[in-house]
Amino acid sequence: MWHATVWHRLPAGGSAGTEPGRYIVAPASSRWDGRYGARPLHCGTGFQPVVRPVQGPTATLRSVWKIMFKFIHAADLHLDSPFRGVSAQSELVAETLRAATFEAFDALISLCLEKQADFLLIAGDVYDGADRSLRAQLRFRDGLATLAEHGIRSFVVHGNHDPLDGWSAAIDWPDGIHIFRGDQIETVTVERDGRAVAAISGISYPTREEKRNLAGLFRPSESGLFEIGLLHCNCGGNTGHEDYAPCRPEELVQMGLDYWALGHVHTKSILGTNPHVVYPGNTQGRNIRETGERGCYCVTVDDLGAVELEFCALDAVRWLTRAVSIVGVETVDALEGELLRALDELRAQGAGRPIVARLELTGRGPLHRELRRDTAVADLLERLRETGAAETPFAWVQDLELHTRPEIDLDRLRESKDLLGQTLRIARNLGDAPDLKDALAPTLAELYDHARVRKAIEPLSDAELKRLLEEAELLCVDLLEGEA
Repeated sequence: MWHATVWHRLPAGGSAGTEPGRYIVAPASSRWDGRYGARPLHCGTGFQPVVRPVQGPTATLRSVWKIMFKFIHAADLHLDSPFRGVSAQSELVAETLRAATFEAFDALISLCLEKQADFLLIAGDVYDGADRSLRAQLRFRDGLATLAEHGIRSFVVHGNHDPLDGWSAAIDWPDGIHIFRGDQIETVTVERDGRAVAAISGISYPTREEKRNLAGLFRPSESGLFEIGLLHCNCGGNTGHEDYAPCRPEELVQMGLDYWALGHVHTKSILGTNPHVVYPGNTQGRNIRETGERGCYCVTVDDLGAVELEFCALDAVRWLTRAVSIVGVETVDALEGELLRALDELRAQGAGRPIVARLELTGRGPLHRELRRDTAVADLLERLRETGAAETPFAWVQDLELHTRPEIDLDRLRESKDLLGQTLRIARNLGDAPDLKDALAPTLAELYDHARVRKAIEPLSDAELKRLLEEAELLCVDLLEGEA
């Protein structure tokens, strides 16, 4: 007989040893550090150590320890994305962008092999649309087949961009690939070296408009294994994405699983670590709103159930932005030098991959009026593109935006009693509105209520609306103030 620490999850109001509960046995010297607990590896509040005699051989004690394993968590591949809104002045740039999502997927497969992952999780939106191209489906099948040949299993759920009711070619999926159904939660056990190491539960979208709280359908399997939930959802009401399969972080934390492998939100984020609630973001940025490195998480689970995350960049092309101030810049050629230096710094951030950049001219200075002349910005943009496209890898300037200000005192003009002052005050009041979209809704209704226009343009973000409002304000100054 020997003593051990028994971690016991206490019911509300309970005390150590007085209520039945779930246990994990650990050496008597162990400390509760938020990593282990009920089921037996999920942690939470209300755990206390109970030291009591436990009779049995050493093997009984060790039977509760887990075997270390590793998996890759990716989401939102959007294979064969058309990169809408990207100019095609350069065939090299256009071709590189067309291939980018496929190259990012190839990098994902290579990473699984390099890391010797036990399995791959893909949390929805494998394809960019419900009419998923045949090229995308075959490329996806081939990549997962490569993993299967190396003993790496793949687990996939479909999301709003690629629901189960979308078109799918008649493809024979290799063994080792599991695509979750859409009518109920499925749970699949994963083994390593003949031992079960994890239970993966998931559900796909049967159709695009999935408004149910799918997270509420999950339940712990009571297997004693490390439990993973694979789900495409909007957790926490992220306003940058459609509110599909909405849920709250606290719901997931209380569900009793050890790791939530989420998809849908394109920017990587960790919503919780107790248990882990993780968005890896998309594998390839698709527009200038999706800047910075894109990729997946390599997740290592040790023999005690502790989770370690490593973010791995996969993007084939990186989107980046940089502001360049005109303050203290006296001539256009000096400004061009500043822009080229900014482009060099962005190329370094690309870490050896091509970049697509947006440069923003900001600040007050004497160059403001010159830059607002008809072709000034367009001419600068053309020169930057010529220089950046000639580099290897290329640095393509998609946009050169003008957000500069005149050296005149706008606050003074705003207080004047004339038409310009009244116009500037209206612009300021709109800009200070708690919800700029609501404030401008009557003005933009004629545009966005038009069926054909609504299909052709995406809704503008608050930041974009604010920039347009500032542009309108400066245009009014130019027209009504003249050269004053």
